Amino acid sequence: MDKNIKNIIFDFGGVLIDLDVEGCLSAFEQAGAKDIRQYVTGTNELGFFKDYECGAISTPQFRENIRHYIGSELSDAEIDRIWNSELKSIPQEKFKLIEELSGKYRLFILSNTNELHWNHAMSYAFDCDGKDMTKYFERMFVSYDMHLAKPDPEIFKQVLKEAGLVGEETLFIDDSKVNCAAAVSAGLHSVHYEIGTDLKDLFM
Repeated sequence: MDKNIKNIIFDFGGVLIDLDVEGCLSAFEQAGAKDIRQYVTGTNELGFFKDYECGAISTPQFRENIRHYIGSELSDAEIDRIWNSELKSIPQEKFKLIEELSGKYRLFILSNTNELHWNHAMSYAFDCDGKDMTKYFERMFVSYDMHLAKPDPEIFKQVLKEAGLVGEETLFIDDSKVNCAAAVSAGLHSVHYEIGTDLKDLFM
């Protein structure tokens, strides 16, 4: 770890919380969205999925788009259930790591996400045996609220500005090499995280 690093910005999906993208896509296919893989790949989203991620459309509009896209009158609850099935849990060892790092660095989250996913995650994912792990993050930045998304370098510049961070003192961690490169172009340090590996190894 560079001795000049004072701040760490974590991606959320894939880096902190485990995802089941395949299970979510399969559930949508069973519901009638046969070509959904053209729009949602796990690392990139297109069309109205991207619009939702950037906050360009509301949750009710997103649900209506899903119904129109599938050609089925799925209920709001059913759409939410399938959509949120992508989110699993944050492993205990990552909670422990975050707790350790919080004593040395200012911690943040920067996530390409949407209102449904984020509200669902906030309802359960940061609870570690009754302890609220959100307290270890100074701020959580989400794409749908910022109306920007990675890999646009502007989202990193906005985070630096709003949090009062210096790029040269800030490390960004993401499971997307494209997003990591964008962070570097915006003046941050960046490390690529391989899903399935030990996150703690990045700090050895």
